[in-house]
Amino acid sequence: MTVVDVAVVGAGAAGLAAAHRAYELGLSCYLLEAKPRIGGRAHTDTETFGIPWDRGAHWLHSADINPLTRIAEELGRPYLARPRPFDGNLHLGDRWGSSAEWRAYRDEFEAAYERANEEGETGHDISVFEVMDNGSRWARMVHHIFTAISGVPPSEISTGDLAAYRDSGANWPLVRGYGALLEARYAGLPVELSTPVSAIDTSGAHILLETPRGTVRARSLIVTVSTNVLASGAIRFTPELPPRLQAALAHVPTGHANKVAFHFRRDVFGLPETSYVNFMDERDPSRPASSFQINPFGSNLAIAYLGGDLAEGLDRAGEAEMVSFARAALSDMFGTDIFKELSDVAATRWASDPHTLGAYSCARPGHADQRAALAEPVSERFFLAGEAVSPDWYSTVQGAHASGIAAADRAAAFLDRAIAAALPR
Repeated sequence: MTVVDVAVVGAGAAGLAAAHRAYELGLSCYLLEAKPRIGGRAHTDTETFGIPWDRGAHWLHSADINPLTRIAEELGRPYLARPRPFDGNLHLGDRWGSSAEWRAYRDEFEAAYERANEEGETGHDISVFEVMDNGSRWARMVHHIFTAISGVPPSEISTGDLAAYRDSGANWPLVRGYGALLEARYAGLPVELSTPVSAIDTSGAHILLETPRGTVRARSLIVTVSTNVLASGAIRFTPELPPRLQAALAHVPTGHANKVAFHFRRDVFGLPETSYVNFMDERDPSRPASSFQINPFGSNLAIAYLGGDLAEGLDRAGEAEMVSFARAALSDMFGTDIFKELSDVAATRWASDPHTLGAYSCARPGHADQRAALAEPVSERFFLAGEAVSPDWYSTVQGAHASGIAAADRAAAFLDRAIAAALPR
């Protein structure tokens, strides 16, 4: 009967980093992944269109201090470094906005963001909605940007959580994809794919993990699945997760963010490559705002970004509704004739994916401190990792990556203590 030093559940950024670190430390390890691929919410799709596009994570956030930027450089994975990643493209439904209008919307968003940070830094953990100018001309656009950042509407974003995020201001997209970077970084790392864990028993001498391939036995455990998956009961724990942890999961849910990607046979937009376009229809105040990446890295793609309550509603309505919403905005901006050159379309539905049940985490107002509860060991030999556990790089790949390394170090420290305790005195 094989008993490994550490079992790692989930081969996203956190699980990959945890398993890699465990092997570096000389530990035996099983890395178990429910999907038939690694990467989790960082997934570069090269099959749908024949060119790479990221269905999930895309940006090297805080890139100048992000440890994965150095890894990208070492592996020859290029990224697009811009002083400001966004340009001044704003469409107002029946016309392109002026540079002054784009600047006015950005100024309003940045002022709201600054007010939210000030509230959080001074201990006022309220909702971002409370610091916004919700009657202004640009309220819908500001609402959209906050949902894109956090995956939930401003009424559900904690100012304390927002203020804790460590943002250097450098946000650079990877040319060949974030999921592809993880695949290159961890090529050769042993992983059991298509192996979902249905139950975990931590009550005995060894931790037991039930999978379709049999029972895995381990001395320590790192679980890296999303907070929504943990809260859903998809994995049955014996004993149950402690009440403090269950409360933290409820207060730091995984939000909603999706993309709709349109592939064209040629460039139909006439914009510079890797342009960013914001859309807010002033003719229809009930129509949500959205944003698009156009011709990323010279490809003939248009990728819509949908976040928060908009993404949640469209995910529930189904892929056809999601595509229809994004297509209507593209039609208003560039005309319906562009679709004569449409090659294919694809959409993500992260909240409908049983292995993720959402995009990335955001603490609810008044509960920013609950990330610390997620970071605490569940027991002396059971640890959580993932973007939700990171205190200051949550919702990012680098946050997940760093948390996985930290969890492996904790597991190794536990095993060292256990060995020392077993030695004769």
